[in-house]
Amino acid sequence: MSLRQAAARHPVFAATGCAALQFLVTTLILKAGMAYAPAAAYGKVKLLAFASTVVLPLVLVHSLGLWRQVGLHIGQSKPGKVFFASLLLCVLFLPMGVHIPPQRPLGTEVVIQLINAFGEELLFRGVIFALLLSLPRWKGIVLSGLLFGAMHLIHGFMDGNWQHAAWWALATCLSGMMFAAVRYSTGGLWPVIVLHMALNLSKIYSNLEPAAGHAALVLAERLAYGIEFALVAWVIWGGARAAQPRVATAS
Repeated sequence: MSLRQAAARHPVFAATGCAALQFLVTTLILKAGMAYAPAAAYGKVKLLAFASTVVLPLVLVHSLGLWRQVGLHIGQSKPGKVFFASLLLCVLFLPMGVHIPPQRPLGTEVVIQLINAFGEELLFRGVIFALLLSLPRWKGIVLSGLLFGAMHLIHGFMDGNWQHAAWWALATCLSGMMFAAVRYSTGGLWPVIVLHMALNLSKIYSNLEPAAGHAALVLAERLAYGIEFALVAWVIWGGARAAQPRVATAS
């Protein structure tokens, strides 16, 4: 039995294994760097760990033979209502304009966020999404989100602040479900990559907190959670309706 056949037979196990492998590789690189690399070289260790989040998904795509399924072909993408509605998340953080701190130049951050979004989306809404396509839509969306959120527990291993890591995991779990919902609605990966990058940048450079205070930022975040939940429910409901058998009526 080939690796692809095994993954197709056990999609949940395969999807969980892919996420766990990325978690393990990234954690081992960072832990080894903290233990053995000099402090001056730790920046290079973090860069290596960052690179692994792109390299490993590419290896998985090739190993599992999923090049056609991961949605990288531009012609596969058809942005629609769900994608454009998801862009409201970015708007929520930008009503007071942008604030660009000198330590985070825009050009450099755009490149970083593009690479970050590409790697994470290729793994979760590319490889893992393709593996879970055989499941009902709601299960694929929920599992994709859970695995995405669990990946962010890595911050607890790195800085020891498990309370912060747990909250981050919960927030990114909902975001992961929303990204999966957008992926279902667009048919391709690039719109989700663009959305992921744009959302990260809008949060990083938001002038909301400096101009209007922390309470305004909290309100924007809560509204964002509401929009994410609504989009997930919308796509799941639409998938459930499409899956319902049509009953012929007598004329």
